[in-house]
Amino acid sequence: MTKPANIRPGDDPARVSEALVGRTRTRLLNELFDFFELPQEAVDHIFGNLYTRDVLTQRERELCAVAALCVLNRTNELKSHVIAAVRCGASKQEIAEVILQMSTYGGMPVCIDGLAIARDVFDKAARDNSSD
Repeated sequence: MTKPANIRPGDDPARVSEALVGRTRTRLLNELFDFFELPQEAVDHIFGNLYTRDVLTQRERELCAVAALCVLNRTNELKSHVIAAVRCGASKQEIAEVILQMSTYGGMPVCIDGLAIARDVFDKAARDNSSD
């Protein structure tokens, strides 16, 4: 997985989204917003304002997202943000530790589901790297 370029305030929201969650997820967000005629400003706010703030590193921000999505049991988004966390430099051990910590707040079933999702992400990355 490639590491996203340094993300800064004022960066293009579409570029930030693609760097963090990938083209496929960015395209899905845009398609959903278009289909439901929702304002693009909502997505622009997330990737143009929130994700470009420089208080937290992108790695820290993604680890926070992994924690929140794990405890909320939002599996599709969790997968995207595990990928983004890796792209931002988070290690397999850090991601596992964050997910394990969430067993305190969401219970072991949420933790186990989160670890399984993270394992799938790392397994896919390993398969992709071995085919290069």
